[in-house]
Amino acid sequence: MKEDILEQIVDDYLNLRGYFTLSNVKYKPSPKDPEYDSKLDSVNSDIDVIGFKPGETGPKSVYVVSCKSMQNGFWAEWECEAISNKKIAGGRERWKAYRELANDKWARALKRKVKNLTGSSDFTYVIACTRWRDPENAKCWIDNKEFKKRLTRNIEIWTLEEMFKYIYNTSTTTPANSDIGRLIQVLKAAKIKVDFESNI
Repeated sequence: MKEDILEQIVDDYLNLRGYFTLSNVKYKPSPKDPEYDSKLDSVNSDIDVIGFKPGETGPKSVYVVSCKSMQNGFWAEWECEAISNKKIAGGRERWKAYRELANDKWARALKRKVKNLTGSSDFTYVIACTRWRDPENAKCWIDNKEFKKRLTRNIEIWTLEEMFKYIYNTSTTTPANSDIGRLIQVLKAAKIKVDFESNI
């Protein structure tokens, strides 16, 4: 079961683009990892959504999506600084919210899980967010040298707006197989216009 609305939207978005999806996929470092610590690594992390497209090759064949539902949006510059400086936020070091990007051991664990599930070592890592507060600072996140070296060279950020708009515009009258899809169909059937203005 997908735990929040953003995960459901990501799931629908990928399905409509031809991807098979898995949600809330558990993973953790292997006891064989040279940096494994049983006291620190016994609790699973999870991949919110994985999308796999048979027949596709390269990094777009697999999407590994981490959903960040902060109501005030995703602030890339602040997050990069917090990760680099091991800043405390919400009672824990901020890098732990992005451990697969910030920690070699957890990056290896995620890559192993993706390889086991999809057969692919090539994938695109995505942050899916409610909104992106500072797209002008894209380079600090998308082109982050440490992230690319540690996890994957292919990093993207998706906003709820762009995903919802895609689902809305590709929706048909054939009954959708998800709550989000059905909601959009009902909105369209009721002739309710959705405003996609980004400066809300």
